[in-house]
Formats: sequence, C-alpha cells, structure tokens
Amino acid sequence: MAREYHYLIAGLPDLLIDQDRKDFSLERLRAEMKDHLHPADYMQVEQLFLEFDNANFQNHIFNRNQQFNPDSTIPENYYAELEEHIGMFPSYIQEFYRYFKGGNEGDEDDDNKVFKSRVEKNPEVVFQEYFFSYMGNSRNFFIASWYGFLRDFNNILTAISCRKQGIDVATQLVGEGELVDTLIRSQAADFGLKKEIGYLEQLLQIADLNDIMEREKRIDLLKWSKIDEIVTFDYFNIHAILAFLVKAIIVNRWLKLDAQIGSEMFKKMVNDLRESYSLPKEF
Repeated sequence: MAREYHYLIAGLPDLLIDQDRKDFSLERLRAEMKDHLHPADYMQVEQLFLEFDNANFQNHIFNRNQQFNPDSTIPENYYAELEEHIGMFPSYIQEFYRYFKGGNEGDEDDDNKVFKSRVEKNPEVVFQEYFFSYMGNSRNFFIASWYGFLRDFNNILTAISCRKQGIDVATQLVGEGELVDTLIRSQAADFGLKKEIGYLEQLLQIADLNDIMEREKRIDLLKWSKIDEIVTFDYFNIHAILAFLVKAIIVNRWLKLDAQIGSEMFKKMVNDLRESYSLPKEF
C-alpha cells in the first residue's frame, strides 16, 4: 500500500508562503521533500530532476556552451573528468555515452535497451530515446504515465513543426510504435488522430499561434491539465507530491522566462492546492 503524507501535503502552502513567487527555489523545495519523504519515495522525486542532468550532459557532450543548471542531480565537477565519473550518472546516460563513443547499441540483456532505428537519427534524438525508454520502465505509476504522455506529446508537436517546415519527420521522432508510424505516414490535417488524442485539436490550434510566449504558455497549460488527470484520485500519496513538483518545475521555468506569466503560474499552483486539499480561504 502506498505511503501517505497528510502532514507534508497539508504543509505545502506554508512552503510556498515562505518562499513567495519572488524567491521561489526548487532547491529548497527539494530539500524539504528529502527531509520528509521515505527514502524510497524521495528516489522518485530525484527522477523528476533528471531533465536538468539531461540538459547539462547534452550541453557538455554536444558543446552547446550553455550555463550549467544547478538543479541537476549530478554535480558540475563530474564533467571535468567525465570518463572517470560516468559510472555515477544514471544508467541511460551511461548507455548513451557508450553508444555515442561507438561502444555499443545496447546490451542484449538490458531492459532499457534502445533498438536500432529503421532510420538514421541525430544523436540528440537518440539521447531522448534512451531517456524516455528509461523513464517508461519506471515502476512508479505517475512517472511512467507522465513521461509516456510527454514523449507522445513532444512527438506530435515535432510532427506538426516538421510538416510546416518540410522536414522529414521520421528522423525527428522519439521511439517507435503505432503513434510514431501514424505521424510519419498520415497526410491528414490531424494525422487521423483526433479521436484517439483528446488534446490534439487544441495542440494544432496552439501550434498556429505566432506569439512564441503565448504558444509556450498554452502548451504548458495543456501539460498542467494532463498532470491533474493522471492524479485525479491521488490526494496524499507520492503521486500527488510528484504531480505538485512537476508543476513547480513548470512554474520555476516561467519565473525565469517571464515574470508576469511566472506569477500567473505560481498563483495557479497555489489555487490548485487550495482546491485539491480544501485549504483555508485566507491562504
């Protein structure tokens, strides 16, 4: 039976009040989770921060010359001697690193193996295949569901963009399967997926927006709705906490990108907490 965290979840508003939107810190939020969660559950929290490791690792290996993101799980000094420290990285990064260096295509007994694609894909896409394969094998319901959705969501967005730009979509999609095959082959405006993908019509409309910030905001709001859908019947367990943290990561991104939108997202997160957990109105 899943552990429940009534006290921690009831205290989330206090964490937000203490930080406020102006000095909102994922690091402090993460530290609070580590202090209050069972170690096995906190390991699931760490999974959500792998996206920052992904950014840092790709920045290093693809020479992107971007600033190191401190919200990652792997410290910056490990990159100075990557060969020496690669064993400390998540398994999917280790596997990609061997692939990138020409060492293997994935071991035969590896549950997270990424099979050789039918088309040649650039290393950035292959890296995403390793990552989403790893997350899709998670035993945690929220993580497996969220990242499964995110892979499909990103693939649909990519297919829309490739169609507009006249780019071969087959080389840009992550993974394989029925959805990927449909996105590659379909000539229909909605890829023939309107009935299967409930958010597709909204996504097509959003993709047509010229205002980049507005487009990104609406994309994140669609994701936000999916988060709520995944945890519809989860109130005090680790799934509810993970859902809150994914929203917190979205809020943190917007606070850095655009103060006004970030403030709106922060208020939305607070309102969601109030509605979900019947918080006092004075909050």
